[in-house]
Amino acid sequence: MANPEANSANLPAVVDNRTVQVAAEHYDFERYDDRERWMSYWHQIRAVMKVRPQRVLEIGPGSGVFRSYLQRAGITVKTLDIDAGRDVDYVADVTKLDTTLPADVRFDAICAFQILEHIPFAEFEAALAAIAMRATPHVFISLPYRGLRIRWAFWWGDHLLTLGHKFMLPWRHKPIPEHYWELGYPYTATKITKILAKHFDVVERGFVRENPYHYMWHLKVRS
Repeated sequence: MANPEANSANLPAVVDNRTVQVAAEHYDFERYDDRERWMSYWHQIRAVMKVRPQRVLEIGPGSGVFRSYLQRAGITVKTLDIDAGRDVDYVADVTKLDTTLPADVRFDAICAFQILEHIPFAEFEAALAAIAMRATPHVFISLPYRGLRIRWAFWWGDHLLTLGHKFMLPWRHKPIPEHYWELGYPYTATKITKILAKHFDVVERGFVRENPYHYMWHLKVRS
């Protein structure tokens, strides 16, 4: 485990040769937890609670909303991040779960929501393999989907109708600075699902309807 005091300096913290990418102010309420992300929280919580877990590992707890809700529901939640400043239980790289978590620790679900885009795509499968090695029944993953969303709104009197659609951008894009890659071209959802299927059984997948920037999978680890 990395030194928990790594973030005490003004310089970026480094864990297993990986630099912490996101500053604390990134999680400011109106900047991070916008309306669309709250809908993602609802879908994440609903999906995880449907499998009735007793112990959950959340990789990258962000602002802590998901963790707090599950804990209030009586579920034990442990957290892991490379940033010790996020008040986590384990400070580690997601690709090093097998050497970070105690061998006898087991979870009913492992969640990595909007996390794996923060590592180079070349290390994506290593992270999946590390998660699969924990022999956890359920795994939930979401990734950002870079695309173009068109929305039409019609209203008359007290009535409002909103229609919209999500389009994949057909050209290469430059993700936001903290992301190495995102879904879209050339990392289509179909391509990523095929990679996930090498390590897990795919139970369900699709866009978060109210926040199509987030695409989520429910996976099961093979016996």
